[in-house]
Amino acid sequence: MNKKIIVLTGPTASGKTNLAIDLAIKLNCSIICADSRIVFKDFDIVSAKPTLEERKGVLHHLIDIKTPLETYSAGDFTKNAKPILDKEETIIISGGSWFYIKSLLDNKELIECPCNFELRNYYETFDNDSLYKELQKLDHKRALEIHPNNKDKIIRSIEMCLYLKKPVSEYIRKDNDNYCPKWFMVDIERQELYNRINARVDSMIDKGLYQEWMNNKEKYPNSKLLNNTIGYSEFSDFEYKEAVDKIKQHTRNFAKRQLTYFNSNKEVVRIKTIEDIIKQLT
Repeated sequence: MNKKIIVLTGPTASGKTNLAIDLAIKLNCSIICADSRIVFKDFDIVSAKPTLEERKGVLHHLIDIKTPLETYSAGDFTKNAKPILDKEETIIISGGSWFYIKSLLDNKELIECPCNFELRNYYETFDNDSLYKELQKLDHKRALEIHPNNKDKIIRSIEMCLYLKKPVSEYIRKDNDNYCPKWFMVDIERQELYNRINARVDSMIDKGLYQEWMNNKEKYPNSKLLNNTIGYSEFSDFEYKEAVDKIKQHTRNFAKRQLTYFNSNKEVVRIKTIEDIIKQLT
């Protein structure tokens, strides 16, 4: 089988979702969504989840497969995405969760680390800043790949470091399946990206982001995700007007970190249109 794996990535609000959909139509294939929030039901506006109409009939894998009361990791993503990847002759992986995509495609086995609930409960008492500093001490490289407010992922990384008795980033994993993906990243000037982010947040507010947060607070009162998600957590920490400004600021900061991750992969080809991708595939 002449398998084609196309990774279309880029920072949030760069336009990769629409490009991926149009490309999937052209190639007659489906899309694996590599996004740490799009997997959750009811996180529609906050994750910029494409509506059924916006998907234009293209099959999107790994949307709405979890409730906000559950957890989801890069390991879970790999286990869910790998059977799809192996089955399809042509597949597009689209999203901005760099660590998810890397875990799926880096040709290495997953690290098997049992859950230590006593340890997790202990670190749950830490505030986000102290927790992030703890991970930086244990594995500075791993910390660079995780948002400082992503408490679940930070705790899991600390758990793995302590279990392995070394930084996770230094653990040598055995070779696994050998994938040969083609990597593409939407090429966009930073100021234009920031302008798009600001406009997207305004659009999300108009669509009812605040009400979605309120609804999910009531529906999932015990969900830790609400306080670990940009676009929700700010409403807990700030008054409404300042919260909106903070969402924009935090999203811009997140996009800057995404760019750092993507730029570290020398295989990534910068593109602006579908035609740029098609040329690279032929």
